[in-house]
Amino acid sequence: MEMLSSKQKTAIIIAGVIVVGIFIFYMTTKTRDYDYSVINEAIEDETNDKENEEKVEENISEIIIHVTGAVKNEGIVKIKQGDRIVDAIEAAGGLTSEADLTAINLAYALQDGQKIYIPKITDTEEEIAEIEEQKVNVVIDNGESKNTTGKLNINKATIEELMSLSGIGEATAMKIVEYRTTNGNFKTIEDIKNVSGIGNAKYESIKDYICVK
Repeated sequence: MEMLSSKQKTAIIIAGVIVVGIFIFYMTTKTRDYDYSVINEAIEDETNDKENEEKVEENISEIIIHVTGAVKNEGIVKIKQGDRIVDAIEAAGGLTSEADLTAINLAYALQDGQKIYIPKITDTEEEIAEIEEQKVNVVIDNGESKNTTGKLNINKATIEELMSLSGIGEATAMKIVEYRTTNGNFKTIEDIKNVSGIGNAKYESIKDYICVK
């Protein structure tokens, strides 16, 4: 058998290296294409999940308010959690020319299920009183949920306002708001003792400074 020359051996080795190189390049390219496909699917799934999460979050943070009085479109409006009276007015089409905002705090934060009345310049004190008796939020004096006696209305007070009461910290104030959101407005000031963390002693210390309306 004729022996291969060194040149022939070198040529065979080079050819083998080229074939192996082509094979490796082919397999690497195929793997990359597959990986890109998997990555693209993962990105698409993540995008869809994020969109779904945003939709769920949007639904959870949405509250419903009943707006009446001097607005262009009286009725139910949907606004975001934490929105103010000014946002509810805008959602109701804006104010009419009869609106009287002298006693309205447009920055007052609203809660789900509230009904607000925007006074008219033609409203009398008797008419306003009748509306208030229907438990409609009409006037928020200087942004505080207090009546003419200076007592804090626990059915309207914000967390910050509740924290102004002796012995009421942020955690307890949040529980008060959560309780009335779940169970409805307090009917008497004694009902506040149903809130976890408010016992007889704490109630006695705040009862002269709170009211319900």
